[in-house]
Amino acid sequence: MERLFAMAMTNIICSTNMAACNIFLGTDIVDVERINRLIQKYGNTFLFRIFNVNEIAYCWRTVKSANSFAARFATKEAFAKALGTGIGKNVGWKDISVGKKSSGEPYIILSKKGKNKIKALGISSIKVSISHTKTLAQAVVMLIK
Repeated sequence: MERLFAMAMTNIICSTNMAACNIFLGTDIVDVERINRLIQKYGNTFLFRIFNVNEIAYCWRTVKSANSFAARFATKEAFAKALGTGIGKNVGWKDISVGKKSSGEPYIILSKKGKNKIKALGISSIKVSISHTKTLAQAVVMLIK
């Protein structure tokens, strides 16, 4: 199976057996200590501005909660970048949340506003990859049209 890839900014156009698709790619990397400082300084004000209740509960249950918060922060940023809008008027922090399947695979959960945005763009699938070390969290989000 032949795959041809051409990249223009964050939009990748692929062709597989004559069936075309558009892939919109977003990535972000976050300093875990920066997130930890924000949590220490602003506490729940910061957390509830960025994350929903389920995300906060999940992250506090992990051994290294700052790493989990940073990974989710990076995922939200990467998703917004893949949309081409960034965080703001079109999609906000709480319009995007991150879940985790029993297999460990992360996935995006969208608010009604977020769902309407991807529907308007014709997005049929969202793929997420999250990774972190002691000091950095990174996410890649792929929106497939």
